[in-house]
Amino acid sequence: MRSANDMHLFADANLMQDAVEAFLVGLADHLQCDVDQNTKFDRYFVLINEHVSPKELPFKAKLLRLNRVRIDSKHHGIQPARDECKRLLVAVREFFEEASTSLLGRPFASISAIDVLRDGEPKELLKEAQEALANNDHEACAIACRKALFIEIERRYDISEYADDKPRGLLARLSSAPYYARNKEFIETNVREPTDFIVYDHARVDEHLLVSGADNTAFWNVWRLTPEIFRRRDGVWVVKYDLAKLDAEVLADKIEYIFSATLDVTLSLHRTLQATQTGPHRRFFLDLSQERVPVHRKADTTSEVTAVTPPGLMRLDTDYWVEGLKGDGPYWHISHYDGEYLLDGFIHANVVV
Repeated sequence: MRSANDMHLFADANLMQDAVEAFLVGLADHLQCDVDQNTKFDRYFVLINEHVSPKELPFKAKLLRLNRVRIDSKHHGIQPARDECKRLLVAVREFFEEASTSLLGRPFASISAIDVLRDGEPKELLKEAQEALANNDHEACAIACRKALFIEIERRYDISEYADDKPRGLLARLSSAPYYARNKEFIETNVREPTDFIVYDHARVDEHLLVSGADNTAFWNVWRLTPEIFRRRDGVWVVKYDLAKLDAEVLADKIEYIFSATLDVTLSLHRTLQATQTGPHRRFFLDLSQERVPVHRKADTTSEVTAVTPPGLMRLDTDYWVEGLKGDGPYWHISHYDGEYLLDGFIHANVVV
């Protein structure tokens, strides 16, 4: 509708009619109406009204007119009138709102695909956002949406673990933050409040969203429209109460978009994870024949020693073995972390039981 190109009115009319028909199909399924793939558009009104009597679907005449406009444009090449499309767009929006509230008992914006998300914290946060939206608590809804995206995306860019400047070893691989930010000096210079601990690699964020089939524009829009947040190591959330973003009038205008866009991004991420095939996750161990075993950076005993196993530690986590670089193997790859010791590298098989 925003386009000045009148040819776009064809798409406008067809998309509006498709949206209404999809809603009617879902509503008919919810009410267990007797419909099939050959059910005509106008027939949905009859069947649904029979199930909800004495209530009935609103705006029937206007929506039947929309269907006529769609047929004329799609099958006969008749261009829809811009003024009529504007009026029909208002009717479609009001239809969704009134039909949802009247027949489903919930605001249209709160009807979502949350139930098909993977169980976990993002799903629970989106349920909180949904409830807040239904209660017109727009601030709580916006914050809950941002928390969900923090867990899905933003926490990968947390540099707070580098504040003590200790070597992270294997754990450094878990961070997606730019390398230049993963050090104490950068943190002391640039982090002035908790939310500054999130340092983005924007290209990496976009790549992750693209690979997951998520709308990166939607993500960055929500990022711009909601207050910055951070979760401390102890699990406590820190919210940057940005007065401009949390202004009541601004949120009233944007909150439905914030919620729906957050849900769409999260749903895309979860669908990709659900479709990804991986092998079963198991832990594998090996036992050492001696204490203080050198851990090498490469599968080569002449390479740099990155660590030495501490006294008393005789069992290590491993994930594979491989022939050495000089043919003197095999070597076991160690990826061991138990909360106290962090070991990542290779040990020769001659020190393994």
